[in-house]
Amino acid sequence: MGRPRSFDEQAVVATAGRQFRKTGYAGTSVDDVSAATGVLRGSLYAAFGNKRSLFLRTFADYCKRTEPALCSALSGPDDEAVERLRTYLLGAARFVLDDEERLGCMATKLATEFGGRDAEVTGRIDATFRVVEDSLAGCVEAAQRNGDLDPGADPRAIARLIHATGRGLDVMARTGRGAAELDAIAESALASLPFRPGRRPAPRANGSRGLVTYRFT
Repeated sequence: MGRPRSFDEQAVVATAGRQFRKTGYAGTSVDDVSAATGVLRGSLYAAFGNKRSLFLRTFADYCKRTEPALCSALSGPDDEAVERLRTYLLGAARFVLDDEERLGCMATKLATEFGGRDAEVTGRIDATFRVVEDSLAGCVEAAQRNGDLDPGADPRAIARLIHATGRGLDVMARTGRGAAELDAIAESALASLPFRPGRRPAPRANGSRGLVTYRFT
């Protein structure tokens, strides 16, 4: 019978995930994870196998937490759908800016690092991107039902445009762009959607001040 583990496995996965988000897969060693978690190398190998296995576990855990949170944030009454789309766009930058370490979305970071070179990782990134696009498309359809957006527009195409803009805001926020600039981009992206006459919302006066967005630690 093996010795019981002297550490909280889920806490180690969460901390290791933040390390991979900070320095990427290639830039993170098992020693880095050991230093971040306080767990010895041998114990990490015994619990999780090699570096790749631990990394895949952390990414799966990240997706398991973030996907339901995003789906929930984009669901709700039809008459609030446009505000949910605005919150998604503004929140894409705030997700980075409100974090002291400016880590941003793990899936976005990995997409830029792996660039399609690893079929398993790329497939998981694409799967989580599709979950987001599905939720955005559902929110767009809600805005169409409420009479805000053109009912003849393709909700999937609009969802992909919003999604791509959100990913871009995440990357720009990590380069040091300020909140006011990123908020303005988000508001411009929202205004560019195919609103019906008289339904285009005015920009939020205080940008994203007081905005309640999704938060993933």
